Amino acid sequence: MNNLLRTSGPLRNLILLSGVTLFFCVAAAVVLSTQREATAIKFEPEPFFPGLAERVNQATQLVYTAGLGMQGTANITLERGDDGVWRVAQREGYPAKGDKVRKTILGLTELEAFEPRTRNPEWHRNLGLLEPEKLGSAVRVQLFAADGTELASLLAGEVVESTTDIQGRGFVYVRRDGEDQTWLARGSVSLDKDVANWLENEVPSIPLANTRRVTLWAGSETPAILSRTSPDHTNFVIENVPEGSVTRGAPIVNASATAFSGFAFEDAVPAASLLFPEPPVAVVETFDGMKLTITMTGAGNAMWAKFAAEADYDALSEESADDERTALDAKVADINTRFGEWAYKFEQNLGLRLTQTMDELTRPVAAPASPTAP
Repeated sequence: MNNLLRTSGPLRNLILLSGVTLFFCVAAAVVLSTQREATAIKFEPEPFFPGLAERVNQATQLVYTAGLGMQGTANITLERGDDGVWRVAQREGYPAKGDKVRKTILGLTELEAFEPRTRNPEWHRNLGLLEPEKLGSAVRVQLFAADGTELASLLAGEVVESTTDIQGRGFVYVRRDGEDQTWLARGSVSLDKDVANWLENEVPSIPLANTRRVTLWAGSETPAILSRTSPDHTNFVIENVPEGSVTRGAPIVNASATAFSGFAFEDAVPAASLLFPEPPVAVVETFDGMKLTITMTGAGNAMWAKFAAEADYDALSEESADDERTALDAKVADINTRFGEWAYKFEQNLGLRLTQTMDELTRPVAAPASPTAP
């Protein structure tokens, strides 16, 4: 230090000035940090909808509103009937996924206001919190009681990616409908805007092990009958191969015969809202005596189908007990009651497999080669 002080003129002054400046910068930083700690608001996470948990049993309607740009908005309305079943209003009361609805409502009760964010409306769009009616991307989620009382209403915006905790809770920007204050919220609330994803996905699918015979284009002049005599047989055969033709192979035949095992649909509407010409029709028969008729309409990626079940006692063994017949009758009645009035949109590949023609399943026998002249 003494050497620095003995440094000549301008250099010594510059060194001293730098030291003084550094001292005051450090001091200012310490003071500022102390002031911030003294004045900062300690925010503890709290329920976003205080008291909702005590009133949630009153909920009978869950409504989603999403923007469609210049086309306005679209709603998904889920309503609980007197029987306790949640239904989708936009699909004429088709049953909704009850677990999904209940988890969403529970998520609203458990949603936490984790940290306050901006209250400046000019920043709402940046957080995805501009109302759908104003061409915004926010999703409005509302919960109502039977008398129309609004139990909860929020606008949900941008989801913070890769923030899910071990309880499945993530972070999303939200604000209460009608308020400018925004929040970083923690919780698990579905923001699914596709009405088809709310439909109950249980369908009258027939297990592969129980599939005995499948008739494609039933009722037409050229049906294709695919069958097997035992569940132990992996491959189906074509019972009525035309003379002069052979099958195109087990993989192609099996693809159509097993198409209806474990199928999933993409959408559902009342069957009465569609026109079903005759055919195409596929008939699936089981080893336990059920016959399911599938009537289809449309084409390509817009194939729709309706179902009708009936009992086929001839497929049962003579030793079948009365309780087996009773169980079969109950299964048939359940399918017709739950699914008979609805039409289901098939995934494109499923529709193609169930409408394969005999020409597509077989090929002409190759003519023998002509003998080569000597």
